[in-house]
Amino acid sequence: MKKIIFYVLACLVFSSCSNMKSDAEKACSFTTQLIEMTPQMMQLSMKASFGDEDSKKEAQKELDELQVSLEKVGEELEGISEKYDKEEWEAYLFENCEAIKKLVEMGEAFQGVGE
Repeated sequence: MKKIIFYVLACLVFSSCSNMKSDAEKACSFTTQLIEMTPQMMQLSMKASFGDEDSKKEAQKELDELQVSLEKVGEELEGISEKYDKEEWEAYLFENCEAIKKLVEMGEAFQGVGE
């Protein structure tokens, strides 16, 4: 009976701990959020730069709120990625997350613009 209780407790502990697959799913979800936030941030940046003072202030307020959200997501991603070997983690993400592939493609496209 003690062995069964120990086995059940061990299973609960191991199943509640995060693993690379569940962490990658979280990271992929966060990356998708970042990609979706990018156009909105660009639009708000433009609004905060041009227009009347009231619309500039409102756009800046929204931009600041997005920035806080972006920082929280970044901290979460950093915390997750610190658990794993960098190369192994990046390879796993690239293989299992379409949002990461899209983000890499976007980065490469932006790099090509400046050259």
